[in-house]
Amino acid sequence: MILTSCAPSHHTDAELAAVTVEVKYDGRVCDIDAEQLSGLALSSIAPIRLSKAYPGRQNYAGVYWSATTGRHHWFESLYEKTALSVLDRDPDVVDIATQPFKLRWGRLGMVHFPDFLIRRSDGSRLIVDVRPRRRIKARDAELFAITAAWAASLEMDYRLFADLSKVQDWNIRLLAGYRHARWACPAPVTEMLAARRGEARTLRDWEPLLSGTSSPARGLLLAAIWHGALEVDLGRRLEFDSVAVCAGKGWG
Repeated sequence: MILTSCAPSHHTDAELAAVTVEVKYDGRVCDIDAEQLSGLALSSIAPIRLSKAYPGRQNYAGVYWSATTGRHHWFESLYEKTALSVLDRDPDVVDIATQPFKLRWGRLGMVHFPDFLIRRSDGSRLIVDVRPRRRIKARDAELFAITAAWAASLEMDYRLFADLSKVQDWNIRLLAGYRHARWACPAPVTEMLAARRGEARTLRDWEPLLSGTSSPARGLLLAAIWHGALEVDLGRRLEFDSVAVCAGKGWG
C-alpha cells in the first residue's frame, strides 16, 4: 500500500485529549468520546462533510464503488478516488468509511476532517489522510502531526497517502475497472495459475493462457493483476512487455 507514516506532534497529552469528535452515525450527527471510535460499525458512518460543486472548482468529487465493502464511498478529489482504489486492492482492508468524523481541538484552535477510517482484518483501525506531497502546507503538516499523535494515544494507526506517482496513478485507475464481480476468476484459470506458481512471463505471454473461457482474456489478465494473482511492478507503466510473476492462486 502506498502509505507513509507521519511524525507525531510534540503537543502535550492534555492538549491532544481536549478534542471533540463529531460523527454522523445511523443518520444522526452527534459528539462521541474518542474511545468509542473503535467500536463503531464503519458501515453506519456517513460522511460528516459533503463538499458542494461550484463554478471554477479544481477538485472533482463523487462516489467510488468498493469491491471490498460492496458500498459507494464519497471522495473529494480524483487523488482521493485513487487512494480508495489502492485500499480496495489491499486484502488487509475489510471496511472503509470516508470523511468519517470531525475533530476539534479547542485548546489548540485546530479543526480537522480526516479522509478515511479503515478497519483491517485483525480488527484494528487505521486513520488515513490524503494529500499530494507537493500540496502539503505548514498548517496541513501540523494538523497531520496532531492527528497522528491523537491516533497513537488511542492505539490506532495513522498514515498519509501523499506519494503516488503519475505512473502508479495511471496503472491503478486502469486496473480498477476490473475489480467488479463480472471479472471473477473462472475455475480453469484458477487451476492454471495454481500449476504455474512462481513463473515469470510478460503480459503478452500470459494473455493466451487466460483464454478459453466465457470472459475475454485481456480483461482476465488485468483482473489477475488487480487481485494480485499476477504480481507486477506498478511503479512502472503497464505494457505488454511488463513481466508478471504468478502468485499461484485465483481470485473472487
